[in-house]
Amino acid sequence: MIGVFKLSSRSRPRLRRAPGRGGDPGFFEDPGGRNGIAYSGEIYNYGELRAELEKAGFSFRSGLESELVLRAYARWGAACQEKFNGEWAFAVWDAEKQRLFCSRDRFGLRRLYYHFDGGIFAFGSKLKPLLRFPFVKKEADPEAVFDYLVNNRSGSGEGTFFSGVRQLQPGCCLFLSREAGLVKKKYYSPRYNPEIGSFDKEALKKHSAEFLALLKSSLRARLLPPYPVGCTLSGGMDSSTLVCLADGLLGGTKAGRKKLKTFSIAWKAEAKYIKSVSRAAGFGACSIRPEEAGKASWADVKKVVSAAERPLNMTTFFGGIPLLKKVGQENVKFILDGGGGDELLAGYPEKYFNVYLNQIVRAGDLPRFMKEFRTLYAGRLREFGVGKETGPEFYKTFLRTQCSAPQLSAFLPEETLAPAFSKKYAGLRRQPRPGPPLNLQEALFRDTLNLGGEYNPWGAVNYRRPFLDHRVAEYVFSLPACYKIHNGWTKYLLREAMSGILPKEVCWRKIKVGGTAPIAVWKNFLTRNKGKMKAVLGGRKFYSAGFINQKAVLDNFDALFRAAVAPETTDISALWRFVNLELWLREHLR
Repeated sequence: MIGVFKLSSRSRPRLRRAPGRGGDPGFFEDPGGRNGIAYSGEIYNYGELRAELEKAGFSFRSGLESELVLRAYARWGAACQEKFNGEWAFAVWDAEKQRLFCSRDRFGLRRLYYHFDGGIFAFGSKLKPLLRFPFVKKEADPEAVFDYLVNNRSGSGEGTFFSGVRQLQPGCCLFLSREAGLVKKKYYSPRYNPEIGSFDKEALKKHSAEFLALLKSSLRARLLPPYPVGCTLSGGMDSSTLVCLADGLLGGTKAGRKKLKTFSIAWKAEAKYIKSVSRAAGFGACSIRPEEAGKASWADVKKVVSAAERPLNMTTFFGGIPLLKKVGQENVKFILDGGGGDELLAGYPEKYFNVYLNQIVRAGDLPRFMKEFRTLYAGRLREFGVGKETGPEFYKTFLRTQCSAPQLSAFLPEETLAPAFSKKYAGLRRQPRPGPPLNLQEALFRDTLNLGGEYNPWGAVNYRRPFLDHRVAEYVFSLPACYKIHNGWTKYLLREAMSGILPKEVCWRKIKVGGTAPIAVWKNFLTRNKGKMKAVLGGRKFYSAGFINQKAVLDNFDALFRAAVAPETTDISALWRFVNLELWLREHLR
C-alpha cells in the first residue's frame, strides 16, 4: 500500500496500490470515492467481525479484508483496531472528519513507513516505493549506520536507515488532519507479571490447559485456505507444537493432512526430531538436505540483502533461502511459523536463563539460585569453578560476568570507518553493560513487543505466527516467571501443555540447533565468495564512502577475511557488515 496527503490541498489523499503484481486486494473505496483505505495484512477473525457488522446494518460489496476494515472503522472509529485479531498496516481516509487514520498491528508484524515534512505526508508498507517520491530524500541516516557498523544493531524505535523516513511503532496509530496536524497514540500496552512466583503443580495444570486452549484457538484461526498451508518444522518445540496441534485440528485424517505441508532442513542435529514429529503428524513433508542448504549462491544472498527493509545484521536468513525456494515450488503461499514462542516462554537458555538467575540472586533466594544453576549446567559446573560448596564470592562473580559488548572484528572503528564519520558519532558507541535486564518478565515482555522489528519476510510467502495472537501473549504475560523456567527447564509451561501430544524426545529436549544454518556453513559461503566481497568493497562508485574508509578496509581485507572465517568466530563479522551495507545502499540509493 502507498499514499500521499498534501495538507495544503483541499482534495482527499491519494490512496493507491503499491507498485507490483496486479490484483492487489489492499485498496478499497466507497462509491463516489469519499472514504477509502489502503491496507496490508490478514485479519483472522474476519468471519466474526463481518457477521457482527452485518447484524449492525452494514452491507458489503466484496469479500476483501480491506472493505471489512473500512466498515469496521465506520462502525467503531479508531477503536476498530482493538477488535482485530491479526496483523495489519492500513490508512483510512475519513471524509466526514477530513482526517487520515493510520494503524499498525500490536506486535508490528506489518510495517508502516511514513515521511512528513509538515506539508506533505507520504506513507507505505514498503520502504522502496516511498523512496520513489521526489520529495523524500534518499539520504542514509548516519546514526543508524553507525549503530549498525559499530554496535551491530539494525534499527530500533521510530527511525529507519533514511533520515526522512520514520516508521509507526507497533501497537500505535496516528491521526493526520489540516487542523490538528499529526498526532500519534499508543493503543496497545498490555501488562506483565514481574514476579518470580511460587511454583505450584496444581496451578501449573490449570495454566497449561488454559494456555493450550488459547494456542489451539489461535492456530485454528490461521489454518485458513488456500490449501495447502505450509509449516516450518525445525525439530524444535515451537514448530513441532504447531505441526502436532494442526494434526489434531485438521482431524488427523488423510483428507485433513492434505491441507498442510511441512518444510524442514535436515541438519544433522535436528534430523531425528524432525522425523519423530513427521511420523506423529503424518503431513506431507518437504525436506532439504544440509548440503543443499549450504549451497546458496552469491546471487541468492545478494537478492535477500537487497530486498530487505534494512541492512541485515544476522545470518539466520541463510538456511531459509533454499527452503523458501522449495515452498515456492510446492505452490504454498502461507507458512505457519513458531516466531514468538522463544520470547514469550524464555526459550533461549543462553539469553534468558542468566536474566532469571540474576533476578533470583537479587531477591536473595540463594538456595533456589543454586538449584536452578546446577540443573541447567549439570556436567559443566567445573567450568564455573563450582564445587560441592558455593560461597558468596561465586554469586558476586556470576553477576560481574554477565556483560557483553559487540566487537568490530580485530580492528578498531577508527581504522575502518571514515574518519570524520567516526569522530562525529563516536559518542554513540555502546559501552559494556553492567549486566542483562534484572527481571525475566520485563525482558520477555520487551522482546516480544519488539518482534516486528526482527521479522523480515521476503519473496511471495506470507507468514502466520500463532504464538503472537494477542490473546495467547497476554495470557502468558500474566503468569509469573516460575512457570516459564523451572528446575533448569526453559519453556516449562509449553512442555507441560504438550506432554502426551508431542513426541517425548522433542517435548523434553534441552539442546536445540533448529533451522539456523551452522556457522560453518556461513563461513563456507564467505570462503566461496571472497573475491565477490572484495569487488563490492572496491567498487568505483562506493555508496558507503561517507561511512567506511574504503582504502583502509581494502588494505586490510585479507586480515578481516581471516578473522571472519577463523574457527573461534561465532558471530557475524565486521567484514560482512561492510559488504552488506554497501550492497543495501547500492540498491536503495541508485
